[in-house]
Amino acid sequence: MIHNSEGEFVIVKLEDGEDVHSSLIEVSNKYGIRNGWVLGGVGILREFTLGYFTGKEYVKKYYEKPHELLSLSGSITIGAEVPIHLHCSVSSDQFEAFGGHLFKGTVNVLNEILIKKFSTIQLGRRLNPKTGYFELDIRA
Repeated sequence: MIHNSEGEFVIVKLEDGEDVHSSLIEVSNKYGIRNGWVLGGVGILREFTLGYFTGKEYVKKYYEKPHELLSLSGSITIGAEVPIHLHCSVSSDQFEAFGGHLFKGTVNVLNEILIKKFSTIQLGRRLNPKTGYFELDIRA
């Protein structure tokens, strides 16, 4: 993993074989990011699990072969039950795009990710009984 920061932004290059979630936790801890946002990411993923929430539960699907990572975004809430909450879009070797909640992912060759650190905004997740979602809880 290679990373650097400028102001409230951190740029990260993940390398082959690294786990996306644990790497983002590691870089967040290094730069003191307790609350932030993954603004974008591109690269290639392999051995990843995507999920689709039905309103009651996640339907998950595992993909072993490499797929192009078209976009990556989500929240960083270090210290919360789910510290890294990511969604992504990927493309197959047949140029079919799809996506969902990224539960787990291994970098294939590289991922390039941009993070925005929040200084005063505090994020969390709270269950909304009406929707069944653990929704973003925003505090100043």
